[in-house]
Parts: sequence; C-alpha cells; structure tokens
Amino acid sequence: MDSLPENNIDLASSAMAGMNSEGSDKESTEDIIAKIYGVEKDQVLLTPSGTFASFFVINYLKSKIMKIVTIAPEYPVFSYQAEEAGIKVIIDNRITDDGIDLSPWDVEENAAYFISNPNNPTGLMWSEESVRSIARETESNESFLIVDDTFSFFSTSFPKKIEIGNAITVSSVSKFFGDSGIKMGWIIARKEIIEEMKEKMDFVVPKISSIVRKRGSYLLNNTGVYRDYNIRKLEQNSKILFEELDEYILGAKGSVVNALTVGSGSLKFSLSLIKEGVSTVPGYFFGSDSIIRLGIGTEEHERVERGVKSISKILKEKK
Repeated sequence: MDSLPENNIDLASSAMAGMNSEGSDKESTEDIIAKIYGVEKDQVLLTPSGTFASFFVINYLKSKIMKIVTIAPEYPVFSYQAEEAGIKVIIDNRITDDGIDLSPWDVEENAAYFISNPNNPTGLMWSEESVRSIARETESNESFLIVDDTFSFFSTSFPKKIEIGNAITVSSVSKFFGDSGIKMGWIIARKEIIEEMKEKMDFVVPKISSIVRKRGSYLLNNTGVYRDYNIRKLEQNSKILFEELDEYILGAKGSVVNALTVGSGSLKFSLSLIKEGVSTVPGYFFGSDSIIRLGIGTEEHERVERGVKSISKILKEKK
C-alpha cells in the first residue's frame, strides 16, 4: 500500500499527542510506580516496553499453565506471543446484540486469563467486581489473571492494584504520555511471583538505560499534568464523536479509544476511509470483523470533526 498522505487524519492511534518530557527525578522508577499502585517496591519489575512486559509474563507462565483464555474484541499481542510460545489460546467472543459482555469467567485449573482494562479496542471498563471475581479464583486453581491496564491512566479510577489471587498487571508509558521518546513498561504482581521472574530476567530482558529511567520517572511523577491535558482534549473530541456517531459506538465517552460497529468487512471499511484521508484500525485485528477502532487522542478537534463526518458519510452510504 502507498504511504498515507501528509494530511491524513489519524484516528488509528491509541495514544495521545506528545508533550515535552525532558527532566529527571532522584527517586527510583520502581519506587514511583509502587507509589502509584499502592504496592511495595519489590512487587514491581521494570521492562524495556509494554510488549516486552507481556512477553516476559508469557515466558514465566509457559511451564505453569495449559492454556490462555481471552475475549474478542481484545488487544491480540498477548495471544500472539502465547501461540508463538506453544501455549493453547482460547478466544471467547463477547460481542452481543447489546454491546460487549465483560462478565467474569468460571476459572479453570492451570489456565491464564488475559484482559485489557479498559478494554482495547472499546475503552469499556471491566467492573472491579468482575476483575476481583476472576482474581479470587486463580489462587485456589493454580491459575493466573493478567491485566493490561495501560489505558487505566485515562480513567478516573486510575490504576488500581489487585490484592488477591495470582494477578499480574502489565502496563507502559506508551499511550497516556504520548510521543515521549522512550519505551518503558512494568509488571506488578505478588512479591513471590516477581522474585521468580527476576531469576530469569538477566537471561531474556535487555538492560534499561539510565536515561530511560530518568525520563520515565519524570513522566510518572507528573501524571497529574498529563492527565489534565489529556482529559481536556479527550472530552471535546469525544463529544464530537458521540454527537455524530452515537448509534454506532461500542465504547465509553471520554475514552482515548472506541469501537464503531460497521456490520462486517472491517478491513474493506477501513480501506474506504483511507481514500477519504482518515486512518482507523480494522476490527479483525482484535478478533471482531464487525467493528473498527477509533483513537481520538492524537488529532486536534477540527481534524477529528472532519474525520468523523467522513466516517458518518460512508456509514450512511452503506445502509
């Protein structure tokens, strides 16, 4: 495919536009992350990126579980990594006539359950009760719950520790902090799980430079500044999106990402939008070909409005 034109309206990104991230902090990055989550420093493991965090969790789990269970629609990288590691992946279709079903599973023995919370691509939150229900059952069943909470920084409930069961949280700076110029992720879990992971860390995880640590610490110590900026921008862009496309949206107001129901043929629909100068992500990437994902964090309000009107036009033509 030819490269996108310079004036392309980017509704494909799930991140925010960048802000200046220069600076440093004396407090260790692990200490700052521990403070954000309300855990101890020895429950934090720093990784070179969010993708590397999920890879490292897979490496830890592969000798402990028989399968990984996840849903559709869902961010697929964790499932792809599991399949590459030879782990059986079960995908539970959760799209219903009423939207998306985010109710808990009945946890089976020697299994891992993966969710993003908020859900990527819809931006919808799993309830705290559902997450705790899954986590509670993992310990007695020698199973695990893995939560990618990268988008939780956008939420008013931002981020929460999971105090029970064999719960493992993965996250990164890549979305909330925009184009910060660094890659850094982390894992949160019980001390015993982190200790076992650290035994293998030097063999499979590249070292994180002091520059990345300093800039990561600066970002994480200034979440309030970034959050105020992000929320102001998302509120207006979300208003534009919902006013024009409310009947098609599978998502939550104010979220950096939302899914849009398009009936079928998500790739064809996304390609038709590219011709209009609007980029989106086809839902087949998330396991649901009836949706596309819209990200509203990188573009200014006027460009979001133009992009949304282009989408509305094609949806009306499709009826």
